[in-house]
Amino acid sequence: MLAASFCQAQAQISATDALRLASQNRPALAASRLGVEQARLSARALGALPPLNLAVGASSRSEVGATDQDFALTQEIDLFGRRRASGRIGEAEIQHALATYRREASLLQSEVLTAFATAVSANHQSEVAKELLVVSEGLLNATNRRFDEGKVAELQVTRATIEYERAKQTRELKDADYRAAITRLASLLGVPPDDLSVVPDASIEPVENPSLMDRPDILEIKAEVAKATAEAGLARTASRPEFSLQVVRSPWANDRGYFVGRAQLSWNLWDHGRIRHEVKAASLRADAATKTLADATARAEQELAAVQIELRSRQARIESYEAILASAKDLVGKSQKGFSEGFGTQVDVLEATRALREVEQELVEARQQLALAVIKQYEAVGYLVEVLK
Repeated sequence: MLAASFCQAQAQISATDALRLASQNRPALAASRLGVEQARLSARALGALPPLNLAVGASSRSEVGATDQDFALTQEIDLFGRRRASGRIGEAEIQHALATYRREASLLQSEVLTAFATAVSANHQSEVAKELLVVSEGLLNATNRRFDEGKVAELQVTRATIEYERAKQTRELKDADYRAAITRLASLLGVPPDDLSVVPDASIEPVENPSLMDRPDILEIKAEVAKATAEAGLARTASRPEFSLQVVRSPWANDRGYFVGRAQLSWNLWDHGRIRHEVKAASLRADAATKTLADATARAEQELAAVQIELRSRQARIESYEAILASAKDLVGKSQKGFSEGFGTQVDVLEATRALREVEQELVEARQQLALAVIKQYEAVGYLVEVLK
C-alpha cells in the first residue's frame, strides 16, 4: 500500500523513504528477521526446565519387570547449572542471528543508498543540462538577432547553432541516464519505476559520533566468543551430579498399591577424559575468536579513520565548488548581457558557458562522491538507519 501510494501520488522519495520501501518489499530482509525469531525460540527451548517424565509399564508375569518402576513420575531438578549453561548458548545464538540480520540489512542499505545517490546525481545532471540548454538557446537567439541587424557574421550563427544542438543532445542523454537510474532504484525497492522520483538536492547525512561496536562482523565474532565460552561452561556441567524427585507406585502385583516419594542423585564417576577435552576445545575456540576480534577491531579502526579523511575532504570540496559556481553563473550572465548589448563577443559567452558547464558537472560529481563517502562511513561503523533496525 505504501509503495502504491508513492507511485500513484507521484511523490518524490527521500533516502529514508527508499530504505523503508526496501525494508517492506525485499524478501531477503524478511528472511533475516525470521532467522532472529527462530534463534529466540531455540534459545527458549535450550533454557527450558527439564521435562516432567511419566513412566508406566507392566509385565505379563509380575515377578519379572521393573518392580517399583511400574509407575513413576520423575522431575529432574537443575541444582548444578546445566539449564543456565545451555541457556547461555541460546543467548549467543541470538546474538549471532542479530549480527546476521545487521549484515543483511547493511548490504541492502548500501545497495539502496548507492542507487539513490546515483539517481540524485543523475537528476542533478539532468537539471544542469536543462539550464545549459536555456543558456545556449538564449545565445542562439541573441546571435540571430545581431545577425539580422548586420552586426555579426553568419559564422557566429553557425557556431551558436552547434552549441545549441550539443546542449540539446546532452539534455536528452542526461534525461535517459536519470530514467535508467530511477529504474535501477525501483528494482531495489521492489516498486514499479513509473512516476517514481527522488527529492531534488537530497543528501545522506553522515554519522556524527561513529562507533565500531555495531559492525556486523565484530558482532558476529563477539557472538562466536560468547558461544564458545558457553559451550565450555556447558561441558563443565556434564561432570556435575544429576538430581531428580520421583513419585513411585508399588508394583502392580501388590494387592494394595501405595505411592512413595524418592529423591535420586547420580553422577558419572569417570568419563575417560571426554569432558576435559571438550572444555579444552571450547576454551581454545573462545581464545581464537577473541584474537580474531582484536584483529578485526584494529582493522575497523583504521578503515574508519580513512573514511573520515575522505568524508572531510569531500565536504571541503563541495564548499569550494559552491563558491566557484556562484562566480561562474555571474560570469555567464554578464557575458550574455554584454554580447546582447554589443559590448562583448560570442567567444566570451561560449567560454563562460563552457566554464559553467564544467563547474556544475564537477559539483554534481563532488556531491555524489560525498554521498558515497557517507555510505562507506555507514559500512565502516555498521550504522543502520532507524527504519531498518
